Amino acid sequence: MSAIAKRSKKVSKAKTGKRTKEIFYTICPVQVASHVAVEKGWLDEAFKKVGVKPRFLRALSKDQWLPHFTHRRPELFRDGGNIPPIWARSEGVDTKLIGLTFAGTGGKIVVKVGSGIRSIRDLSGKKIGLSLRRTRDRVDFARATAHRSILLALAYAGLSERDVQLVDIPEFEAKEGDPSWSVLSSAETPVEFWGKGKLKSVAWNDGKALLDGTVDAVFSGHGRSAKLESEGLVTTIEDLGRYPDWTTQVANTPTAITVNTELAKSHPEIVVAWLKASVKAGQWIRKNPEEAARILAEVTIHGCVHHLVRDLATYNYVPNLSGKSLAGIEVEKDFLLEHGYIKNDFDVRAWADDSFLKLALK
Repeated sequence: MSAIAKRSKKVSKAKTGKRTKEIFYTICPVQVASHVAVEKGWLDEAFKKVGVKPRFLRALSKDQWLPHFTHRRPELFRDGGNIPPIWARSEGVDTKLIGLTFAGTGGKIVVKVGSGIRSIRDLSGKKIGLSLRRTRDRVDFARATAHRSILLALAYAGLSERDVQLVDIPEFEAKEGDPSWSVLSSAETPVEFWGKGKLKSVAWNDGKALLDGTVDAVFSGHGRSAKLESEGLVTTIEDLGRYPDWTTQVANTPTAITVNTELAKSHPEIVVAWLKASVKAGQWIRKNPEEAARILAEVTIHGCVHHLVRDLATYNYVPNLSGKSLAGIEVEKDFLLEHGYIKNDFDVRAWADDSFLKLALK
């Protein structure tokens, strides 16, 4: 029996009912099993067994939301895009990488309908929008994601950054520098926070800049341009998900589950509980894609349940730490370091700890 298993067993025998401790979590608005685990009540159930209570970070006041990006809060689980936790780790925040989900297509390059631009080659000498976050309290993950994807698309067409003009498109930033500030308010769960169309109402300035002619093309990830495409306003000229090279799909993905190391060391049973709930949810998604799609439609930019069902049948949402997923994190980290999005290098394999996942999968 491993040291973690022995410790977990010892804790389970203790009178944990007397310690109802709040453990915070935060989840990006992307397709991950954690959303399902929360909505189905499985996270509550798993945590109750080890004597703790999960609390959604954004149930707190807005001035306490920043740890979603920085991870600077004790006893915090985070699931979602990998760029913020990579950045936080590079900044010296002591976390463990405990699970990954590689479910994404890499994104698209879109142009305005009627522009006459029909391929990436047609963008030679033209303007490509690149999201820019002015506030430096966190990594500019949207820009980093778009930047890498744009460079890949150009390279496939035999072009480089020198052949186009990258134009900064300031991200919508409201009070306290949070783009969700004016649209979203504190809520007890991610579905309550993002749902009923609130996520889809957050401004997408890249799309606005494309439509008003400021730029000739922009990157669209996670279906961001779907609404404009359905209205016949924009069209796709490059889909990075169509290439056999799987590394083109690294676009703030694989999504990463991370936890503060102090919590993992002092209460490994809580980490295993989180992963058990996520594993259960991931297995359930494959068998129940329609119901899962209805849940995920509330917490992602995707508005079409039919398209989500198709995605859920394509990918495996059970968390893993496979060699391919870890290599995907290395690809992302190396790009961020090369282009100045992070300052300090680190060993991804040393950051990952599969001991908790091994127990959760038993």
